[in-house]
Amino acid sequence: MKKSKSSKKISENGSSNKPDCDDFLIVGIGASAGGIQALKVFFENVPADSGAAYVVILHLSPDHESRLAEVLQTAAQISVTQVTERVKVEPDHVFVVPPNLSLSMADGHIVVSPINTIEERRAPVDIFFRTLAETHHEQAVCVVLSGTGADGSMGLKRVKENGGVVFVQNPREAEYNDMARNAIATNLIDEVLNVAEIPAKIIAYKENRRTVAIPAEQESLPEELQKALRDIFTQLRVSTGHDFTNYKRPTVLRRIERRINVRNLSGIPEYAAFLREQPEEVQSLLKDLLISVTNFFRDKTAFEALENDIIPRIVHDKRAGDQIRVWVAGCATGEEAYSIAMMIAEHTLGGGGAPEVQIFATDMDEAAIATAHDGFYTLNDAADVSPERLRRFFTKEDDGYRVRRELREMVLFAHHNVLKDPPFSHLDLATCRNMLIYLNSAAQKRAMETFHFALNPGSFLFLGSSESINGAIDLFAPLVKEHNIFQSRNVEPRVPRPAANLPTPTMRFEPSQTTLKTNQEQENRALERLSYADLHQQLLEQFAPPSVVVNQEYEIIHLSERAGRFMQIPGGEPSNNLLKVIRPELRLELRTALYQAVQKRINVEAKNLPLKMDGRVEIINILVRPVLRPDDTARGFILVLFEKTEDAPEESEVVFAAHEPVARQLEDELMRVKAQLHSSIEQYETQTEELKASNEELQAMNEELRSSGEELETGKEELQSINEELVTVNQELKIKIEELSQSNSDFQNLMASTDIGTIFLDHNLRVKMFTPTMRNIINLLPSDLGRPLTDITTQFAYENLHDDCEFVLERLQAVEREIQTSDDRWLLMRVLPYRTAAYQMSGVVLTFLDITTRKQAEESLRFQAHLLNTVEQAAIATDLDGTVIYW
Repeated sequence: MKKSKSSKKISENGSSNKPDCDDFLIVGIGASAGGIQALKVFFENVPADSGAAYVVILHLSPDHESRLAEVLQTAAQISVTQVTERVKVEPDHVFVVPPNLSLSMADGHIVVSPINTIEERRAPVDIFFRTLAETHHEQAVCVVLSGTGADGSMGLKRVKENGGVVFVQNPREAEYNDMARNAIATNLIDEVLNVAEIPAKIIAYKENRRTVAIPAEQESLPEELQKALRDIFTQLRVSTGHDFTNYKRPTVLRRIERRINVRNLSGIPEYAAFLREQPEEVQSLLKDLLISVTNFFRDKTAFEALENDIIPRIVHDKRAGDQIRVWVAGCATGEEAYSIAMMIAEHTLGGGGAPEVQIFATDMDEAAIATAHDGFYTLNDAADVSPERLRRFFTKEDDGYRVRRELREMVLFAHHNVLKDPPFSHLDLATCRNMLIYLNSAAQKRAMETFHFALNPGSFLFLGSSESINGAIDLFAPLVKEHNIFQSRNVEPRVPRPAANLPTPTMRFEPSQTTLKTNQEQENRALERLSYADLHQQLLEQFAPPSVVVNQEYEIIHLSERAGRFMQIPGGEPSNNLLKVIRPELRLELRTALYQAVQKRINVEAKNLPLKMDGRVEIINILVRPVLRPDDTARGFILVLFEKTEDAPEESEVVFAAHEPVARQLEDELMRVKAQLHSSIEQYETQTEELKASNEELQAMNEELRSSGEELETGKEELQSINEELVTVNQELKIKIEELSQSNSDFQNLMASTDIGTIFLDHNLRVKMFTPTMRNIINLLPSDLGRPLTDITTQFAYENLHDDCEFVLERLQAVEREIQTSDDRWLLMRVLPYRTAAYQMSGVVLTFLDITTRKQAEESLRFQAHLLNTVEQAAIATDLDGTVIYW
């Protein structure tokens, strides 16, 4: 794809937020079982001048002797080095880490050390990906190849959090696909590819980073590119419902830039078109922007301070019947919430009179909330949890751990936006770690006010290592400064108001060159930097009537200074809803006007409304102006203006002028009431229709649930029937096993008790089994099982034993011979075919019967006969009964 001119301009204008082009990518590759073949294919496709460094780590036993470097060197076109000591990382090199060493990176060097912790032994790939992300940030690339288990799935989250990219081998191609499947399950990977395609993708990403760069200040972009960026934000908001106006602009732009590079596109307009053509890319961009990444007890020293210093103080002040309330904002996939729950549970569970614990864990990422609510984590996700806590708070399931019910019941997960949704209240502890760093100063201030409003006086706020309370020093006091733990000051809470989320207009002032002065230049530059709120307050306040900006829920977004005189804060819980704070005299007409403006999308005016102000009656017109342009990024907001027409006479004076008939006044009032009644009827009919539709949907859902219940009941009965069948089969198998065991015992006793030496050979004439008597005939040992008969020495004075066995295998006829041993023993050998129960030929059986005594008797008889035959006299021999046996 050719690079557009616009992309070149971006590169020229945007070097401020790009890494030095001389910096090279560090590619971390993790694998385990079956990974060697995948690594060979990977490096066969890495060119000699790729310009990246590669670090390989396998999840193997530390006792395993690795020769991986030698194997990879046969396939790679670049140098392969096995790391045994500190070494500098250089491009176009492969660094292989032995399985008995732990790997970290510092100052551009690979540092190896002995494995000392259970985390390093359990998840070496994850540990490496973490250190790679923390040291090289956007230059980090991680690749997950074939392997068993979930190693790598936790570390890749940290790579994405720091702006790196993640590629995973296609599970269908991997010899063992567990590592790939667990990586894909995080929903954070950039692409799934065949291993041979990954090197080319990395090189394309590297080259694209040199070309595409978005400057941190959006206003420095050409108008065409600004329009494309607005298009991207609009598509993101329409498709996902998330508005990232309150996020730090450089952070958002870097994430967009990363997606452009990953997709190998040439610029912002091309990416905006790509979003329209590929709707699934919107979700990928959303994942990059939200980055729902965390892990158990992240920053251990900070959690130790929380556990040792803060939680005991919270628990100490609580009694039976009290409640410990905690809010974990930005909880991601729930590890942080469960970490705090475990620490509190260790102080409360099992003790008498313990308080109730309620932890609210919230996040904007619904997929992350679903994972947290499920409470299942892989072995690698749980690598940071101590074995004692794993045993107490988790149950082992398949390849991971599930949070026990008693801990899960302490945590309530919910989808929630800290900046817009109502906060929780009466909290003892609030945590917001690694979320504020992505928000602009206005949103951070709003968040601080929200947390102060939600916390009890003297309660605690726990922030991330890179966050602070700047702008809220009057609300919080540092408590454990090195770990960012603060205490809420006992001051009047500020009413939390939504952070400004309207677009910042681009204003250009072009005074005449002849009259341009230095002070005018400064004034124009200052005006160009004004925010929407500054313009609203300084310009509209001067030239326009008092006004308020609200959203579709009538929540106040911003108001001008003089608009406050038309509002009145009622008693009770504070609210920023305009209809609740407007003066009662204007509420009914304003409600009607807002409803009509939103429903009909028209401008609405409510005229001649009397309002008593400072002892005088003023006549007010309310003008409601919804944003109607579909391409405007402020769509959905409503402008409400309060226009003063004329002063009414003092209350002590006559109410109506003499020249104006009372009937005219009453008629106008009647018309106004009719209009309000008509509007109320329309609202009622609309709500009735909505309720009717909702009722029909509920009825349909009820029918579906009933049908599902019946199906589940049928399935339950089928499962019960299958279970009964399995029990029956299991019982039959148990009986068969007992019978087989008995038969085996009988056979073993038979073999041990017989004096007939027997040896069983397979069809290759290898030893399968022999009786104990055979040890006295042939030099057999238990280790000889499986050896060919020809490899075993015998004492036979007979050399055709192998030929006899071959004859029996071929002809299936028995062979019987008398053979003599070297120690003058005689054996009767029978060679018989071995047939299975199916009467199939499976080998040979040799039996040996000692006939030495018989042979000796026969020899003695022959000798006696020979002796008698030499005597020259007649002789006759009889037995004791007189029967002639020889003559």
